Amino acid sequence: MGRFQPPHVAHVGTVLHALEHAPRVLVLLGSANLARSVRNPFGERERAAMFGAALREAGVRRDRVIFRPLPDRFDADAWAADVRGAARGVFGEGPPISLVGFEKDASTSYLRWFPGWARLVTPHRPGLNATDLRAAFLTGRPLPQGVPGPVRAFLTRFALTPAFARLQAEWVAVEAARASLPPGAHLHEERWLDVRAGQVWLNTRMGAIGRGLWELPGRVLPPGEQPVPAGAVFDHPARALVAPTAAHVALGPPPAVFPARPVPLARALALPRRFHEDHHVILTRLLRGS
Repeated sequence: MGRFQPPHVAHVGTVLHALEHAPRVLVLLGSANLARSVRNPFGERERAAMFGAALREAGVRRDRVIFRPLPDRFDADAWAADVRGAARGVFGEGPPISLVGFEKDASTSYLRWFPGWARLVTPHRPGLNATDLRAAFLTGRPLPQGVPGPVRAFLTRFALTPAFARLQAEWVAVEAARASLPPGAHLHEERWLDVRAGQVWLNTRMGAIGRGLWELPGRVLPPGEQPVPAGAVFDHPARALVAPTAAHVALGPPPAVFPARPVPLARALALPRRFHEDHHVILTRLLRGS
């Protein structure tokens, strides 16, 4: 399980190690429901194509590795249930399952969330991570060692697309926004969820961060400003791109100063990757009343 943004040789090595111990490997591509961003530049199909091509170059038969999307839920229990469901869908209830990976930091603490499964620990290759790879790619620096040939070829093609240009602009804007904040800043934002007559009122982002994506109307508050307590709070530490940010979401029409237009609710629900950050997750969770 991972975001694989993008896949690199350590990811390939993990699958190769797993294939020494099992006939088939299921690779779950995380954050599959989130829009393209500097944190998640590549969609689920793009990552599956890159990863699959790198594995084939390493001599792996196509039928031994299965790729499936895994959405971000920003809820550990729901996410773990999705993982178990994906495994059942591929392997059924019969064969024993091993969870493969290494624990490099808190981002892999989920390896301990499946006590009924065996563990297969993969040796860690220090000095290689997708965060640094993304930084080099989006800032035009040479890619580090450890990028498989098929992945490097895909990145070369992707760098010629309008999506890459938008991501480069977003990278600059995110870095500037972070630099403007005090060290260790934790922010708050006010949002409104207005659903009426089968429509939801949304704003389309115009700035470099999340340009063209839908968001719940509202604003991010300046550092140190506290919102008026109202509605539900969404404060997962990884939900926002710039800094840890708690979203305070009230039900009902937003104040007139926040632009919004109606979008058919069924269309909005069907297009999670049209939303900024976790706003689609917020929408669906509040509609369920959980």
